[in-house]
Amino acid sequence: MKKDSLFGKYLFFMLCSALVVVTAAFYFHISDKKKNTTTIIIDNDIEVSASLTNITETKTTLRKTTSKTQTSSEPSKHKTVSTTADITEYLILDINTASAEELMKLHGIGEKTAEEIIAYRKQNNGFSNIEEIMKVSGIGEKTFEAIREHIYVIDPVYEDITEEDYHEEVTDDNTDIPPTLEELAPIDINTANFDTLILLPHVDEAIAEQIISFRENNGGFQSEYELIMMDGLTRNEVADIKEYIEIK
Repeated sequence: MKKDSLFGKYLFFMLCSALVVVTAAFYFHISDKKKNTTTIIIDNDIEVSASLTNITETKTTLRKTTSKTQTSSEPSKHKTVSTTADITEYLILDINTASAEELMKLHGIGEKTAEEIIAYRKQNNGFSNIEEIMKVSGIGEKTFEAIREHIYVIDPVYEDITEEDYHEEVTDDNTDIPPTLEELAPIDINTANFDTLILLPHVDEAIAEQIISFRENNGGFQSEYELIMMDGLTRNEVADIKEYIEIK
């Protein structure tokens, strides 16, 4: 009986010990889990579980890698592309020495026009100024305006009109001015040409043709008053004309 009592106590003790061990193990397991799930605060004020730290770091790494990939794959909006226009912007040529290949770098100048420029300067001992290039076939004002900032001539020469030259030009122009009626009077109506006859008062193109036709058909005018026979002339008008004519 005593042995049964001791065995029962021993069994009870073992059960209590096992319960204590299980309880302790469960406690430490829960305690460790809570420790691993302690909340921490990051700079951007977002609460993240410590147990998810590795996952968060992995996601951050993947996000950075994706961002770098997208950045490198997208072309830069501010990337400068070198073009022919950028090169010609700084091109400056002496049109009296530039080669055909160099001239063709100018805007609007092709191979044929470049050859025309070289041919012109050979025939004219070079260009006196940059404006003279417009005398070359194929170069108009529009093309010149596009290239004028990129060409030059050493010691350009511009022809200035002196006062003496101006007077000479005026004199030459005066010789081309038709003489007045007063300067030609008296006019022989039997020999005067069409342009001279219409200078007479009351004589228009139709009457001048009648005068020429009359003198050709009648051997000339015998008297100034025969002008009355012209359609469109009155006695008073013939009297006005008579002051400026004669018959030889």
